[in-house]
Amino acid sequence: MSAKRPTMEQWQRAYSLAAEVYALAPWKWMPETAYLGFTDPKGASPHFISILGRLGEHFAIAVYRRVEDLFSLLDELAAQDANPEVILKVSQLQLSFEDRDYLTPEDRRIIKALKLSFRGRHAWPCFRSLLPGHFPWQVNSEELSMLTLALEHVLDLAPRFKDDKKELERLIDQGLKENVFLMRIPLSQDVNDEWQENMVRIIRPAEPEIIPELDEKLLEHTKRLPIAESKFEVDIRLIPDPVQERSGERPFFPFMLLAVEQASGFIVGHEVMRPKPTRDAVYQRAAGEMLRILAKQEERPEKIYVRTEKMASLLRSLCEKLDIQLVVHPFLPQVGKAFESLVRFTARR
Repeated sequence: MSAKRPTMEQWQRAYSLAAEVYALAPWKWMPETAYLGFTDPKGASPHFISILGRLGEHFAIAVYRRVEDLFSLLDELAAQDANPEVILKVSQLQLSFEDRDYLTPEDRRIIKALKLSFRGRHAWPCFRSLLPGHFPWQVNSEELSMLTLALEHVLDLAPRFKDDKKELERLIDQGLKENVFLMRIPLSQDVNDEWQENMVRIIRPAEPEIIPELDEKLLEHTKRLPIAESKFEVDIRLIPDPVQERSGERPFFPFMLLAVEQASGFIVGHEVMRPKPTRDAVYQRAAGEMLRILAKQEERPEKIYVRTEKMASLLRSLCEKLDIQLVVHPFLPQVGKAFESLVRFTARR
């Protein structure tokens, strides 16, 4: 996407729609799992909208830019030990309503230039771009255009479900159980033209193949280790402590690969990784770092448990080479406890 800054005309439209959304308060009846879809007239890729705030804590309109982003979110939420930092793992755009102190000087400059005024808690519009593993950042021109279009759809679609609980339940069930979503498709490339609505089954995209970089000597060494009856829980977790390497550069959140012995809770090994240039760098390193952790042991585990299919795809080739059974399980209690302990220890340093 272009890094071009939004024009004041774009900001004027965006803030006007934000005020309408705030007045409508669709989070009062729309749960986060009632996903609405639309296709940008200028592109063929579907985008998905989630209305956040039913719990009364974070009021926002989130836009997931790709099909992959939606399914990544659904997989994370399906994990029984999902944590609040899940939002930082999924690419999205957000209009959120914050307290005034949350705004940056740039936000305040734009609001002042537009001669706008907002009052109260959770009342100040805030437009942000969220990339996996990176700190929320100012939106660019194309991102704001997409977010603005999403707000128009929210204002059109959300009211029809306010008093129709049966239809709302149907929308949620079809999305979560059948991957069928309400989609708005433009009849032309003009955003002001009519939109066609259909319930559309969205096909889960195949996980891109990631070829692990494995040290052959370590692999051969680890193959010779005896297999024990032990079981490991393995996961990659985002560390909710941003790092900014250069002034003015977008901060990022490191990721931690963590392996824990299931029976005892003993931390077998961990490695901190940077999501640079993108989060794919973390995925690329996962199997190699896991191999280094296993090579330091006196024996191979019988099984490795992971939370998601994504994590399984990263370690499947390694586990096959080492004759380790790989199991997907949505709840990994020991790795969750170990991660919290390591984060607390790091924060004290």
